[in-house]
Amino acid sequence: MHVLAIHLINFRNYARLDLQLPVGPVIIHGANAQGKSNLLDAFHVLATGRSLRGGPEAAWINVNAPAAASFARIQGHIAGTAGDDHVEVVVARMSASSGVRRRVRIGGDPRRLADLPGRLQAVSFAPSDLTLLTGPPRERRRWLDIALAQLDRDYVGVLADYDGVITRRNAVLRRIRTDNAQRQELRFWDERLVPLALRVLEKRTRFVSEMKPHVSCEYQLIARDVSLEVSYEPTSPTEDRAAYADALQDSQNSDIERGSTGIGPHRDDLVFRLDALPLASFGSQGQIRLAGIALKLAQFAVANRRTKERPVLLLDDVAAELDPSHRRSLLDRLAPATQTLITTADPAGLDVPALADAPRLLVRNGTVSG
Repeated sequence: MHVLAIHLINFRNYARLDLQLPVGPVIIHGANAQGKSNLLDAFHVLATGRSLRGGPEAAWINVNAPAAASFARIQGHIAGTAGDDHVEVVVARMSASSGVRRRVRIGGDPRRLADLPGRLQAVSFAPSDLTLLTGPPRERRRWLDIALAQLDRDYVGVLADYDGVITRRNAVLRRIRTDNAQRQELRFWDERLVPLALRVLEKRTRFVSEMKPHVSCEYQLIARDVSLEVSYEPTSPTEDRAAYADALQDSQNSDIERGSTGIGPHRDDLVFRLDALPLASFGSQGQIRLAGIALKLAQFAVANRRTKERPVLLLDDVAAELDPSHRRSLLDRLAPATQTLITTADPAGLDVPALADAPRLLVRNGTVSG
């Protein structure tokens, strides 16, 4: 799978861009704050419907866009084994108070945002991803959900249903705490919650189990260091419905006290260990960075195995802070048949045989030149 062309209008600092791309590695270079990361962000939006950088969607719109064109448009022409596809995402500013409106088109037809993930398979690495390894559990759950959404269309709907039931159950818990509801009302939501939670758990644990050997292998190939392991750690029983229902019943008093459900996929975590020690506590900055890269290459391997497609690799400043040996080990892992977009402020640092034939695109103030 690869992107044949991408077209941007008023996306971040790009007033307009029409860019055709080859298969294989492409080096995107330029000084800081010129738009290199913004370009990769556009690909990530096409793949997931979300920005690499987070923040409000109104920030996608070019600040210099005229009032009559207060929108951002991203269009991609995608080639895959099943044929070509055209994907478009538009975010339009409604007013200062009402935020933005999103529009998605796939093959020219209006679609829901939930239909977008998976049309373009992409795996991204950005420096901010290191919080995935060292930050709070919600960062790891967010990555897990975005990665799974591209591979499993059913997962998107199941997760949305689960989140909806959790929201309603939490509202009942808070009403019980203030004596505005009865405990038996929880039974209605628990009966709906348990099967959804078990489906989310099954899909997550399967994905992490597939990732585990690839994470270990990729880390060893790049770092040639101690072993890296990843595991999914649920907060609830995963055996059967009865065990899960009993756990919800047992935690009912504490749930009411805090006003939220304390067990379930919305509380679970991914744990990374270097030689059985927690990575976040004992890993060096270099080891943490290499672990983040290994995780994304493992995600690529699982996606490739499941879909029989090679996802697009979006590597934002991936070689920064790596010593020459680790940098070369990483870059030697890049396959010529995989469309890989690599940003850098120092193109000399990418002068390795694996990238000798890679086209180089210069980004300067929201424009791209070959």
